[in-house]
Amino acid sequence: MKKLFTFLAIMLIFFQTFPQDLESKMDSLAKTLTGDNQPGFIVGVTKGQDILFKKSYGHMNLDYQMPITDQTTFNLASVAKHITAFALLKLEQEEQLDLNASVRQYIPDLPDYGKDFTVSQMIFHTSGLGSTDNIRLLAGISLEQPWTAEDEYNLIMSYRILNFTPGEEFLYSNGGYALLAKIIENVSGKSFDEYIESEIFSPLGMNNSYAYTRPGKTIPNRAAGYKNTANGIERTITESESVAGGTNIYMSLEDMLTWGRHYFNPSLFDIEVKRRLEESPTKLADGTDLKYSYGLSLVDYKGVRLVSHSGGTMGFSAYFTWYPDHDMFVGVASNNQNISTATISRLVTETLLSDYLVQPTVVEDIDVMLSSEELKKFEGSFKMEDGMVLKFEEKEGKLFLLIPDAPEFELFASSSNKFYLKAFEAQSEFIIDNNGEVNELVWYQSGKSFPGKKDDGTPSLAAPEKDELLGNYFSKDLNVTYQINLINDVPVLVMPRTLKYYLDLENIPLEHIDADRFKVERLGEIYFTRDIRNRLNGFVIKDIGRLRNIQFEKINQ
Repeated sequence: MKKLFTFLAIMLIFFQTFPQDLESKMDSLAKTLTGDNQPGFIVGVTKGQDILFKKSYGHMNLDYQMPITDQTTFNLASVAKHITAFALLKLEQEEQLDLNASVRQYIPDLPDYGKDFTVSQMIFHTSGLGSTDNIRLLAGISLEQPWTAEDEYNLIMSYRILNFTPGEEFLYSNGGYALLAKIIENVSGKSFDEYIESEIFSPLGMNNSYAYTRPGKTIPNRAAGYKNTANGIERTITESESVAGGTNIYMSLEDMLTWGRHYFNPSLFDIEVKRRLEESPTKLADGTDLKYSYGLSLVDYKGVRLVSHSGGTMGFSAYFTWYPDHDMFVGVASNNQNISTATISRLVTETLLSDYLVQPTVVEDIDVMLSSEELKKFEGSFKMEDGMVLKFEEKEGKLFLLIPDAPEFELFASSSNKFYLKAFEAQSEFIIDNNGEVNELVWYQSGKSFPGKKDDGTPSLAAPEKDELLGNYFSKDLNVTYQINLINDVPVLVMPRTLKYYLDLENIPLEHIDADRFKVERLGEIYFTRDIRNRLNGFVIKDIGRLRNIQFEKINQ
């Protein structure tokens, strides 16, 4: 009995001391993020069914000097995705929906993409569908103009390019979640907001949580959204977009805590659902486990397992995290899009779970000694796909990377054909063929791989004549026309005003790579296409992140 009282006393000290320590740290952080008369944030922490910490900082509306309270509602942005996924799991549990069925079973008029994909593949971002936020930017559609679910659906119907074969890769797609919202409506017979509010929120007593699905819908206690600008804090236009599924769930701090606790003691789902949320649902084509489940990312943070999702939209940011092994939930939301809710969430983790965190250790590469003769076979210039040339040279028993207008960087061998740099984080793998020759390499940097081929001295094919490039190019998928003009005798791609406004991209010079291939700043590679008479008839933007192989046809030949 004495041991039991000792244990309870220790736990009591934990629950008293750590939240006090957290509050002190959070108050200090809030002073740097919010200040006087500024937008702010809410943060809530639960353990099991207990509330460890909750607090509000800053103002919900600067015009009226209204402070944020437990009842103030915030747009959760992409954090809303897991709520959409939960609704689909509920419909599946009720045998109204088959997540492994073709999407076309629930949306019959979906365009023909050439390949079929399932409901679950849209949930997991493995369908190949393009992301509508990127489509809108490239199509010249402002992210702040009125935009409804019907507008979103029509955009998806018109953009018929899949980024990859469904199931092979993971690539984030807001468009997929807009279609998931439509599936919920078609299956349930209710509007999305009616279903979410009556079937998900209301049974849990979450009466201050809403789905914003139509222009002008009243959202009680709604915070106004803001952003930092060169002129100070400014209001953003957040009510113009009413697309549901991937965003536009509003929730208060009080309801956020209810939702966080429900995860550990669910009443809307079987407890088996919790296991599905925390496990990789499938493997990708390269054999790796998908680290994303039902609207939640699967993360290992310093040895602590967590499921989480971030969110960011005009005027708002949010971050929800569950810690399955610790029965803990952390929810953060802000009405300033520039406040990092992820940083606030990490502060909670570092404070409350410090005893469980394993600080990452730097694993030193083990150097392998190679002779000068062995190093010489890696010498030469290698041309990367974007036109960049990497030159390697052996000097006095060492291998160096030579880049124009930069110092020489020494490479260190970690195997007979793999090297790493100490000057910056990068690795190189030389491909040795069956004849022992090296004609290819793969360069690894920033989590990406870049293949290159040895330059055999063959001159690059000449660029097309400048006059041949000039003209108007139309994309039927984006329903937009781009121009290529001459500025200071240099061909430039004239971008829509949306890219100027949001990304500061306007007139981008075309940098020649080889033949009809060019590099464009921040858009990557574009290549021009030709007809059977070898006349230039269009171009393709190869890969801009959430969209690939965007085709344009020349319209003034």
